[in-house]
Amino acid sequence: MIGIVGGGLAAAKCVESYREQGGADEIVVWSQDPHGPYHRPPLSKRLMRGEAEPADALVHPLEWYAEQGVDLRVGERIEALDEVKADVVVIATGARPRPLGDALRLRTIDDSLEIRRRAESARTAVVVGGGFIGCEVTASLTLLGVRVTQVVREPMVFATLQAPPLSEALHETYRAHGVDLRLSATEIPDGELVVAGIGVDPNVELARDAGLEVRSGVVVDERFSTGRPGVYAIGDVAEFYDPVFRRYRRIEHWSNAAYQGTTLGRILAGDEDARYDIVSAFFSEEFGRSFRLFGDPQGHDDSRLDGDFGESDGVYRFLRGVNTIGAVVMGQDEDTENALKDEIRAGAAAAA
Repeated sequence: MIGIVGGGLAAAKCVESYREQGGADEIVVWSQDPHGPYHRPPLSKRLMRGEAEPADALVHPLEWYAEQGVDLRVGERIEALDEVKADVVVIATGARPRPLGDALRLRTIDDSLEIRRRAESARTAVVVGGGFIGCEVTASLTLLGVRVTQVVREPMVFATLQAPPLSEALHETYRAHGVDLRLSATEIPDGELVVAGIGVDPNVELARDAGLEVRSGVVVDERFSTGRPGVYAIGDVAEFYDPVFRRYRRIEHWSNAAYQGTTLGRILAGDEDARYDIVSAFFSEEFGRSFRLFGDPQGHDDSRLDGDFGESDGVYRFLRGVNTIGAVVMGQDEDTENALKDEIRAGAAAAA
């Protein structure tokens, strides 16, 4: 039996991939969330704006799991890994948003629906945070007609991306839409609606209590093994070895959860060659414009911008010496993006 603790995207993709590859073992999935596995990107965008409903965000309808011979237990919490009587245990417990007083947080469908409900009567809102959640919630509330003050403690939005030209273009966009954008700010003004997007903490408690190695997340290799036979970790909770950049990383994003879940499903179905082997990618969308980050800018010593993010058309390369190790892109076609990923893979190998 395979026991999966956690009911997010990584868990759902692991199940899907395992069955597609012919895996026939019994599967039990424990999900604290009553809705079952769903995609999180709509929560800060279409679902919050009323352009989608909860069912639209589901990875699969709930009946799909029964059809696949999966025992999906929604609304159930595992208190210790010893409770999971399975030959294979997958830790996919995700992460939880950091609290900020009485501010609302966004992690679940119900969180998104509550923010949407309150936005119906709110004239003003305060959003704290300049990362993915803070920026996307600010954009969605603004499009709903709410006057938003966005408080960012760093000197720019998306500061962790280390791409000033992108951040500066976004500053202009947000202010053009009427957002009161306050950078390098610590004081939080009053608002009828206050939402905090100040990061998350991985849910590592089960793994730590079980004696597994935990650093920024549950430590796993490129095949997501914890080092304890039959125990794996994937998604936001996993600090995994990235062979492209030859270091351990933890990534909190939809694309990472989907890829790791799919790859682990192949591994559990017997694929001896499957492992983490991809140029990582992130994405975000605000006010109808999207950008992507490829690779890993950590350790870059130079950069170069081709194009203009203000015109929604640019490539900002992160360089180590002459080698490209990452890039932020906007307005590029798929062929260009794929070629850039190849450039980053080669650059990471040359820079190692």
